[in-house]
Amino acid sequence: MRRIIVTLAVLCAAPAFAQTPPPPAPSVAAPASPRVGGSVTTGVQQFDNSSNSSKLGEYRDLRDDFFLPNASISGSNAATGWFFNLSAFNLTRDDQTILARGGRPGAWSFQADWNETPHNFSNKAVTPYIRRGPGLFELPATVPIAFKKLATGAADANGVLASDALVAAYQSTFLAATPLATQTNTGHFALGWSESDAISLAVVYDRREKTGLKAAYGPIGDRPPRTLNIQLTEPVDYRTNDITLSAEHDGGRYQLRAEYLFSDFANQIDTLRWQNAFTTAPAGAEFDVWDRRVGTYGARPLPPDNRYHNATASAGIDMPRDSRLTATVSYGRLEQDETLLPYATFNAIANPALPRSTAEALIKTTHLAADYVIAPAPRLNVRAFFRRTDLDNETPSDRWQYVTSDTTSLTGTVSYVNKRVSLPYAWDRQNAGAETTWRLPARSTFTLGYERESIGRDFREADTTEDMLRATWRMRPARGVSVQGRYVYGTRDGGTYNGTVTHEGYWYAPSEANDNNNPLLTFDNHPDTRRYDVSDRERQQFDLTLNLTPGDLYAVSAFVRYRNDDFASDVVPTQPLAGTTLADRNATTPGDQLGLLEDRRLRYGVDLFAQPGARVMLNAFLNFDEGTSLERSIEFNENNKANPSAIANSVLGPWTRASSQWTADFDDRTWSGGLGATLQIVPERLVLIADYTASLAEVDITYGGFGLTSFDGAPLAPNHEFAFSTPPVIREDLQVLNLRFEIPIRSIVLIAGYSYETYTLEDWQQGSSAPWVEAVGSGTFLRDSSRSHQWGNRLFTLGTYLAPSYDAHVGFAGFRYRF
Repeated sequence: MRRIIVTLAVLCAAPAFAQTPPPPAPSVAAPASPRVGGSVTTGVQQFDNSSNSSKLGEYRDLRDDFFLPNASISGSNAATGWFFNLSAFNLTRDDQTILARGGRPGAWSFQADWNETPHNFSNKAVTPYIRRGPGLFELPATVPIAFKKLATGAADANGVLASDALVAAYQSTFLAATPLATQTNTGHFALGWSESDAISLAVVYDRREKTGLKAAYGPIGDRPPRTLNIQLTEPVDYRTNDITLSAEHDGGRYQLRAEYLFSDFANQIDTLRWQNAFTTAPAGAEFDVWDRRVGTYGARPLPPDNRYHNATASAGIDMPRDSRLTATVSYGRLEQDETLLPYATFNAIANPALPRSTAEALIKTTHLAADYVIAPAPRLNVRAFFRRTDLDNETPSDRWQYVTSDTTSLTGTVSYVNKRVSLPYAWDRQNAGAETTWRLPARSTFTLGYERESIGRDFREADTTEDMLRATWRMRPARGVSVQGRYVYGTRDGGTYNGTVTHEGYWYAPSEANDNNNPLLTFDNHPDTRRYDVSDRERQQFDLTLNLTPGDLYAVSAFVRYRNDDFASDVVPTQPLAGTTLADRNATTPGDQLGLLEDRRLRYGVDLFAQPGARVMLNAFLNFDEGTSLERSIEFNENNKANPSAIANSVLGPWTRASSQWTADFDDRTWSGGLGATLQIVPERLVLIADYTASLAEVDITYGGFGLTSFDGAPLAPNHEFAFSTPPVIREDLQVLNLRFEIPIRSIVLIAGYSYETYTLEDWQQGSSAPWVEAVGSGTFLRDSSRSHQWGNRLFTLGTYLAPSYDAHVGFAGFRYRF
């Protein structure tokens, strides 16, 4: 509030500062007078939101009250060279911005910015949780579950359905509204000093605060089908402080720059701890006894405090033959040593000891870059470049035996697969290449370049090498006409894909594997899987841009951008159990690549501007954006990875069966466009500013294969536990109409504005009705419509359509005073 009062005081006092001093005596040269001016816009805003949807004010603060949408003041003195600018937007609102600039060119400068941004997720979220302390959420009561069994089967249907009715009844009594929004405030403060053009120093301080609540999940259970799921709020209370020191020296033929950055991130709340709504243990008990020990509380760490240092030095020097060499070297260090949480919220576990008590995380980065540019002949430029970045992860690698989501066996033990090794992922990337630019007749240039990128990765499936060719053509065939085209072709080689690299993440003894999962002997991911970031890839991309500016009265710009990525990686059938003594050691994969197979993106658009007369300005734009991708995967029973033949005829079958594969073809399309006009209805007396914008978006997912039918081609009933089908189209449409009238009267402009917005959302992911989901009691408790009756198929939610469709009207009446 103090900064608002100070800002208002300065702006309101500005007219007094702006008074013109008396004229000097004719015989004395008049000194340059300070010049001060500015404006203040104020008024009243009223709005109506048909559904109270948070989407209307998702990133802005709308209120029915008086406010200052805009205020500014600026001053300068030609004699001394000093200047300052102060501007503010939406003062007193949660989306206000204050900007200040000042200084004297060639001597000193300062900058101070403050920006506040709300993010309102929902106005209708509900929860039974009560915030008892920082990060602690507790309940007034728990659901009186009597059927305490996580590992349910078909015979347990009545017990699970009876529990559903208890959850629905509990919600009707204990749900209450909860805020679901965050507020981000950022400040940027900079001070610079220079001595002529040779030396300059600067210090910059950046601060970022983020507070509020966002949606999160609190699963408790030992694996997804046996999980008690609830959606709750997660507290956000972050502070980031950055200090940057820099120095530059210009020596004429050479330039030097040094910079140091220190960044400190502090989370005021270290842990999210929530009460388990489904347990009915005695007061004070740390776990409830189902067919497992189930924690009465869940806990997980929130983003940890950390510190980052980075030092950078760069230099550039002019060299013979119209050439120049530039180089940059930097070193970074990230530290994080927060105290680790226990394996579980209760102590009755077989192996509670952590291998270390704090994170001891340390990551170091080094970066080296060099560019050399030369003009070896007239109308010819050549550039060579080199980049290398290394990320060295010095975080210790340890052996852990974690507890899955605060749930153990009845004796406090966990599965052998929970014996995991923390792996310090690291990588190095090297880019090198050259490009040549020819300056051709007709004011055109042609650039041809080649680049090779090599990335080595620790504990990942593959290292990659990519070769890229780029060609760019620029032309200005006539005055006011410019054309640019670019083509990129790249081929990435993933080398030998090591799908068994995941074995390094386990440390259990072979004798402990008491089932047919055994990922140390078998695999984690299906052997036909290729992760798209390390797989082979062929990329083709082209861009075309046209700009027409024949004069000051008309302008046209248009563009087309296309990119196609093909991730085909020559996958062939393999025998992942070969070399073992298993009976199914000759079992073979289908040999069809799984994962992301193709990804395309097409964008094009046109912008128009016209001023057919002194009283009329028109503009329009139209854009189209479409992305398509194709994925393939396979549904198989991971409990039988070592003996796939045992389930050859089961619906949830083996990893060897191609008829268990499914595909998902994604297609998202967005049309956006708008029209705008500024009309001098009565010259210098009445102005109309109007615009209309629309965004129409759709997402299609075409599903095929297993799920529509079983492995034998027989259709699956809609309520079959493995049934799935093409979901409804997702649609999100937004249309906005703005009208604004301005009536100038000397130094005052009267303003009247009106906006109409309509937002329509149809999204099966946010709803409570689809072929595979249904609501129980209300939209705050959802379950899978299949009859598998597993706890993991239930979700206690904050609500459906948290930011629903709306129609809104916003009005403003006020004036702007200029001085």
